[in-house]
Amino acid sequence: MWYALHSSAVERIVRFDTSIRGIGVTQRPAARLRCARPHRPATLVPLLMLALVCPTSVAFGQTSPTEFERLLKEMTQAYAQVDHYTATFLTQERVAGELGPKQWLVLKFKKPFKVYLRWLKGKHEGRQALYPAGADGNELWVRLPVLVGTVTISLDPQSPRARKDSRHPITDVGIGRLIDFITDSVYRGLQRGELTIEDGSQHATFDRPTQRFRLHFPADPAKGYYCMTALIDMDREHRLPIYAEIFDWDGQLVERYGYVDLRLNPGLTNQDFDANNPTYGF
Repeated sequence: MWYALHSSAVERIVRFDTSIRGIGVTQRPAARLRCARPHRPATLVPLLMLALVCPTSVAFGQTSPTEFERLLKEMTQAYAQVDHYTATFLTQERVAGELGPKQWLVLKFKKPFKVYLRWLKGKHEGRQALYPAGADGNELWVRLPVLVGTVTISLDPQSPRARKDSRHPITDVGIGRLIDFITDSVYRGLQRGELTIEDGSQHATFDRPTQRFRLHFPADPAKGYYCMTALIDMDREHRLPIYAEIFDWDGQLVERYGYVDLRLNPGLTNQDFDANNPTYGF
């Protein structure tokens, strides 16, 4: 069941990758993007991310602050009704100046903050992660495939080793963190009069009906925002963000997150987040 579910999700992402080549969805005109370099890294929500199916021409119209504030409230209210969820998690990040490969993971999440991850393909295929774990309930347990069998290691989730090849710790993973990022950045930008919001009209993202928005923050990184441009796709039925692309002040894609086959409150139990779960092998 899990294999069928997540292999179909990866197929949709592959279709997206094929359809998006040459479209330039993640590119902005050079004049809009040629600015100063980032002031400093920040902690972003595991923000989310994924694959989109979109037309070759997209007309963005400006969205009023009042309308977008209403949408933010709807996101918050919708997420409040979610106790747990599963998805195929798409992530791609630029680390040390290099944009890494896309990664696809099985994601199980339960409030207030329990996370299980399993890498589906790529160099980390078969890796698993569970948080929180350990006697003190603040450890990250990682199950690593080795030449013969597997080995489990315990890590501080904030440690450099745990964050190797990633811009964020596992404590940033999840739709809730993405909503926090959007809400904090948008309200700060609106209060300062430093944010422009563009409505990119309706789309189909991971076979889900979505509304796309571009958020443009100040071109000066010293203003302290996380990025200069963010593209967000909100699921029109669930009223939750399911895709995000984040661009720096040089116009480079620095993060891409997506939630494919998102299933809300599907009936997860404590065993889904238990290191003793026999299907995990921790």
